[in-house]
Amino acid sequence: MRLVLALFAIAAAATAASAGTVPPELAVIGEPSTVLNVTYSVGLSEFSFKPAISSKQPVFAKDAPQPHLHDLGLSRANRYLLLMVDPDWNKTSPPSVIVHTVVANLTTNVNSTSKANVITTYVAPQPMSGTHNYTLFLFNQPSNFSIPVRYASFMETTDQTQLNRLNLPLENFINQTGLGTPVAANYFRVTASNGTSTATATTASTVASSTSSGAAIKMVASYYLAGALTLVRAAVIVV
Repeated sequence: MRLVLALFAIAAAATAASAGTVPPELAVIGEPSTVLNVTYSVGLSEFSFKPAISSKQPVFAKDAPQPHLHDLGLSRANRYLLLMVDPDWNKTSPPSVIVHTVVANLTTNVNSTSKANVITTYVAPQPMSGTHNYTLFLFNQPSNFSIPVRYASFMETTDQTQLNRLNLPLENFINQTGLGTPVAANYFRVTASNGTSTATATTASTVASSTSSGAAIKMVASYYLAGALTLVRAAVIVV
C-alpha cells in the first residue's frame, strides 16, 4: 500500500500541470477556481487528489470520498451539497449523467457520518468501457433545498431500481433545485480495459493524516451499475 501511495506521489510530481477543476464535458455546469479538497481512504492512510494525473490502480476510489471544507475559504454560515457524477457513460449535450452520490448539509466545521446527510448512497466507479471523468461538485445549498419529485428516482439505490441512477439531466436538476454554479470541484479518471477498470487519478498529492473536518460519506459497497450499463449504454431518457 505504501508503494502505491509513493507511485501516486511520483506521478503527481512529474505531471503537475494546470488542469481545470472539471472535465471539458461538464464545463457548461461551471468551472470554479477552487479545487475541492477530497480524500479517499487507502488502508490506514488517506489519498488526496487534484486535477489531473494518471495512475494504474483504482484502489483509492473504492470507499466513499470525504470532502474537507475547512480549508477552502468558504462561509462558515452556509451549508453545502456534494454531488458526484459520471458524465461519460453516455455522452450527451446537455450532459445526462450517472449519479454516484449526493450529500447534503455539509459545513466547514462539522465532520459528520450521519446518514441523514446522505441523500444518495455512494456507488464506486466501475466503467465497462472507455475513460470516465468522475466529477465531484460542491454547491451552496439553498435553505429550502429538496429533491423535486421528478428526480427522486435518480437518488434511489435498491435491487429493483438499478437503472434509476442513469441519465440524470444535470443542468435541469441544478436549475430546478436552485443549486446555482458550483463553488468548488474536482475529478478523477477511471479507464476500463478488457472488461476491468484501471484508474486514472486526477491527483496532485498524497497525505497520511487523520480527517479533522469535512464529512465522511456512507459507502454502499455495490457495483450494481456495471450490468445495467451493458444493457442500456445507448439509451437516453428524454426529460
